[in-house]
Amino acid sequence: MSMPRFSVVIPCYNAAETIAETLTSVLDQTFFDFEVIIVDDGSTDETVAIADWFAERSRRIRIVSQANEGPSVARNRAVFDHAQGELIAFLDADDIWPLDRLDILDHRFAKANAPTVAYGRVAFFSESVRDIETHSTVSSKPLTIADLIAENETCTMSNIVVTREAFVASGGFSTCIVHGEDVEWLVRMAAQRARIEGIDAVLTCYRANRNGLSSDLTAMRRSWETALSTARRLNVALSQDEIDAAEATHLRYLARRALRLESARGTALRLALKALQRSPRAFFKQPRRGVLTLAAAIVEALCPCAFKRISANH
Repeated sequence: MSMPRFSVVIPCYNAAETIAETLTSVLDQTFFDFEVIIVDDGSTDETVAIADWFAERSRRIRIVSQANEGPSVARNRAVFDHAQGELIAFLDADDIWPLDRLDILDHRFAKANAPTVAYGRVAFFSESVRDIETHSTVSSKPLTIADLIAENETCTMSNIVVTREAFVASGGFSTCIVHGEDVEWLVRMAAQRARIEGIDAVLTCYRANRNGLSSDLTAMRRSWETALSTARRLNVALSQDEIDAAEATHLRYLARRALRLESARGTALRLALKALQRSPRAFFKQPRRGVLTLAAAIVEALCPCAFKRISANH
């Protein structure tokens, strides 16, 4: 039996409300040469029962169980112990893939100048994938370590595809990192001269959860510090200007997240002002984003009622 082109790796913990929609988006792909490895991380709800229902109807799906050890352990276990595909495509159990995702990625990785890691644009939604709220962008050039510590352009694990050979060589995800393990891993990949390339197409639909770890600004801040620490440990040559610019971009991102998540009044403005202190040039490198972030942070801090009215109409 030949190796599948893709191994789709799905760690899950108490994902009963979303995993059926996630799995449907995988099984309905227009590209068919893939396997699905679900690693249940000690769920106590109906996650496993739902996954079993799908597995009974598709021989592509295998289910692995582990005690509650975290998503990094689950992903590493799936790849090192079970995956057979040439390419590893990660997917969280609450996100959705457009139906042509694997087709687009297969074509890109088939070319002579194929990347080591690929990612696409992300569409963000809260309740229904039919109600997309905003989209991410991708860089026109391969990502550098300075890019990675500035802003997580890949946005989510569900957006990442990597050659199995490169992932195994990297040693996988650090299991001691609770948040931002993807960025820390990408920094290590870039340090090993991996080509991390964006594809200018929506390849992932990300479910924004206001109560999830991805909405924890403190955890995001720690993940930035961890990524920078890894770069320094690997003796990556970063000037102080590059570090300041990266931190300013990261803080601007946190300010935007604070506005979107309706964090405590003034949080966004404090983050924006700290970013400006680090590097005004980096804060306004994308002029429209910088101006709108600062303006919205000021309005939210001075007149939160007006900010909510404006937000409700956009």
